[in-house]
Amino acid sequence: MSDRCTSSRSSAARWLALASLLALAPLPAAAVVKVYDATPPHGTPGTHFGFSTTLCPPISSSPGQVQGQHVVSDTGSGTVTATTMDVVLHQLIDFDTTSVFGPGSFVFGLSVGTWNPSVPATGTGSTSPGGTVQWGVLSGWTNSGTGFCISSPQTICTAGAQVPHGVTTNLPDANSPTYDLGTWTFDGQGDMVGTSYIYGTFNGGTANNQMLITGAYVGGGVPALPLAGAAALAVGLLVAGARQRRSSR
Repeated sequence: MSDRCTSSRSSAARWLALASLLALAPLPAAAVVKVYDATPPHGTPGTHFGFSTTLCPPISSSPGQVQGQHVVSDTGSGTVTATTMDVVLHQLIDFDTTSVFGPGSFVFGLSVGTWNPSVPATGTGSTSPGGTVQWGVLSGWTNSGTGFCISSPQTICTAGAQVPHGVTTNLPDANSPTYDLGTWTFDGQGDMVGTSYIYGTFNGGTANNQMLITGAYVGGGVPALPLAGAAALAVGLLVAGARQRRSSR
């Protein structure tokens, strides 16, 4: 009986020693989840840019049209992974075109589209205040949403905007499955202050649309307990429980 007790105590001691070694061993940093929002009132939307060499001035800007939300996981060791990336463009067009098409002519258009790359997507860098994350080319971009256009004459919609006149329709697919998202830059408060994303190139490359993506840091997740640490804790609890049961007999 004494030998069995001695053997049990020796085994428990070995398990406790192993648990202690595992708990003290260096562990990989747990990833921290961070959410960035460009939707009022949480964050300030970005700017939509239109560029064309055939227009004067060649660049038009529409502040406040680019919204969206992005969820990333930052390991703190130079790797950042996007698990959600929604780039939402709200476009409102309302022009008096009398100078071009004569009295009474106009064009009104409204569309809301969401652009998404394939996720998870991995970048390099840090989301800490003052940090940057380099995404490079992300693949698998898709576009979803609806658009509406009404005009006089109707050809402004049907020929110019190339959408049906007076009908709400689904937006076309993304022009390309791959786009370079560039570099995200974070200010002293940890907010993402913008990166330019080209989502459409037209007329043989003489025109394109760009979105300046922003995002206010609105919260984060609690780091998960690393697996090795959890295993050490479990072993320690099991051994302690076994010793308590034996001592109570």
